Amino acid sequence: MKTVIGCLWYYVVSAVLIVALVSCKTDAGKPAQPIPDNSATAFVRDMGIGINIGNTLDAINNHVSNTPAGETGWGNPKITKEFIAALKNYGYTTIRLPVTWAEYLGPAPDYVIDETRMSRVEEVVNWILEEDLYCILNLHHDGGESPKSWILKAGDDPDGVTKQFAAVWKQIAGRFSGASGKLIFEAMNEVGFKMWNQWDASTNGKKPEAFRILNGLNQAFVDTVRASGAQNNARFLLVSGYYTDIDLTCDPLFKMPSDTQHDRLILSVHYYTPATFCILDKDESWGKNQTDWGSGSRGDADYAELSRQFAKIRGQFIDRGIPVILGEYGVNFNNKVEAGRVRWISAVTQACLDNGICPVLWDTGNDIKRSPASSYAMSDALAQAWRLIRK
Repeated sequence: MKTVIGCLWYYVVSAVLIVALVSCKTDAGKPAQPIPDNSATAFVRDMGIGINIGNTLDAINNHVSNTPAGETGWGNPKITKEFIAALKNYGYTTIRLPVTWAEYLGPAPDYVIDETRMSRVEEVVNWILEEDLYCILNLHHDGGESPKSWILKAGDDPDGVTKQFAAVWKQIAGRFSGASGKLIFEAMNEVGFKMWNQWDASTNGKKPEAFRILNGLNQAFVDTVRASGAQNNARFLLVSGYYTDIDLTCDPLFKMPSDTQHDRLILSVHYYTPATFCILDKDESWGKNQTDWGSGSRGDADYAELSRQFAKIRGQFIDRGIPVILGEYGVNFNNKVEAGRVRWISAVTQACLDNGICPVLWDTGNDIKRSPASSYAMSDALAQAWRLIRK
């Protein structure tokens, strides 16, 4: 996520909570229909419910500076083995580890990743795998808009950036080629190109090129990882949708890459819909802050929108045997009705479980504290949501 979203309460998950969620009826869902039983879909269902360790290894300096932001640059402490164990104790079975590499790359043509950075990422990945958890590892704000970010430059130099993309993934894939099959590589995060703007019809002539570039990056990702051998020959890979947006990813111009392996590709999308509820905390020129969700005069419409979005991703991908991971979702905690946030996240989580999707909460340390002094405690909002879901 390119904005800091907190109080994403829901994931105090344990086996008990998973049962509670599956049995919890929401207006968003209809009785679950059979999910394809191919191996990639089964793998994703086994991933259960996950959480992001956001604003940490993905932090990047937002100024023109040669000094990396560092792991603590956005206000969070360093990740510890004890924190990973605490997440497992809460019941999480998947951890998404957003990592930004941009400030740690050497010059062209090799773009060598700083060894200290690589070793630190490896250490955290190993802690996650040692807990027998699934781990999603990506390129995060490399595709953002900070001065050091670089993937978006593919809009001007697709061939050059694709070569850099492959060079970076070659190193990461090589370093982790022997890792457990529970490690999933994710191509990138929320990437699209400004040459085409869906709200500006004058740019529509550039739309095919924008999708072609993203499709090319995804293909380079798959080809590079497969070429690295060992466990990567058959590792499950997470392909990034266009801006990881459901509507844009369901566009016919988006293409899943080809693969030398059968049934090993997964689609990554995010969900912050409606943006006026999930992201805004005050009125903006493009929308009015929505403070509540799923109740009152707009309640039925809110649930209907959610159902339409998940029906779309299911029809386009899941029913065709292409499983989906919802790599991020959550709600801004400022100026929101708490019960509305509870309704939204429970409904989205239920929709994921009904459709065989692994939901991964976006958290930046607001809902599960990250220091031993706090005993990795839940926020008050998360505890309140736990009480509500158990009713």
